Amino acid sequence: MSWKHVCCVLGLSSFIAAPVHADVDAISVVWHNDLFAGKDGGGYTNGLFFSWYDLHEDNLATAKPPLLTRPVSWLVGDEYDSAFSAHTFGQVMSTPRDISKVEPDPNDAPYAGILFLRSSWFVVNDDVADNVSLTVGVLGPASGAEKAQKLIHNITGSTEPKGWDSQLKNEILGQVARGRVWRFAHDDSDRFDVVGMANIDVGNLESSVGTGALVRYGSGLVKSFPSTAMLTGRITNPIAIEGGWYFYLGASAEYVHNAIIINGNTFRSSPSASLRHDQYTVLAGFAFSWDSLMVSLAYADGSSLDKLATSRQTFGAVTLAWRL
Repeated sequence: MSWKHVCCVLGLSSFIAAPVHADVDAISVVWHNDLFAGKDGGGYTNGLFFSWYDLHEDNLATAKPPLLTRPVSWLVGDEYDSAFSAHTFGQVMSTPRDISKVEPDPNDAPYAGILFLRSSWFVVNDDVADNVSLTVGVLGPASGAEKAQKLIHNITGSTEPKGWDSQLKNEILGQVARGRVWRFAHDDSDRFDVVGMANIDVGNLESSVGTGALVRYGSGLVKSFPSTAMLTGRITNPIAIEGGWYFYLGASAEYVHNAIIINGNTFRSSPSASLRHDQYTVLAGFAFSWDSLMVSLAYADGSSLDKLATSRQTFGAVTLAWRL
């Protein structure tokens, strides 16, 4: 599978993802990196995501889920107070702990890169937000992760990753995800609230079921709580909107049945490690918005992805978003 083939597939998927009538109402850029958390290799090490959003706030009569999600949109129903769609084009990578070795430890997590497109549909009713998403992508050299990591490490003066020749092979990826978040507060003007989260994901990319909660303090909490649903997809951190701001602290727990970045290729032999099925993460961050610009900073510290504890999910995240 060549790079050109991957671009054609994801380009076609991007066209399918958005409905014909869709307008781009907001865009965002998210960067995850373990360097922000004082690490340099070992597990989930980098993620870069570009997203665009179509918001349906006033004219719900024209609101339709993205074409790519329509086969599964029935999972969230067709009655809601507001709705929006989100489309994300992203790249993630995972590495062994010691990236200076040409021949990685065979018991460690393998080198893995993923390039993907995710199309999501969110519906909101009072203090409950539901979402469904479909992800398509590619694993392996076609993802371009090797070149991306070497470029980033060259710019930052970090350790040169030398074991990418052993990375997981090319494989087409797919995943369907369903999530829900609940907001609990005394009233809409309350400075404090609690947001509960639940999600289930199925696919060769990853299959898991999880739950979590955030405690938030700030303003504009009612309007911003649906954005917490995107935490479960490891794509973004919550954002504030329309002049709102808040601090948050939370935790999540998941049972992961399969994760290709640890288990290795699905249909052929490849490097792999022993997946740790129980996963736990602590989250903290700050979100602020003014006029049309939104900024969010976050830190995540998670349990090891594999049983040998060589690949903790620890990273920092920076989000910049613009309302068009």
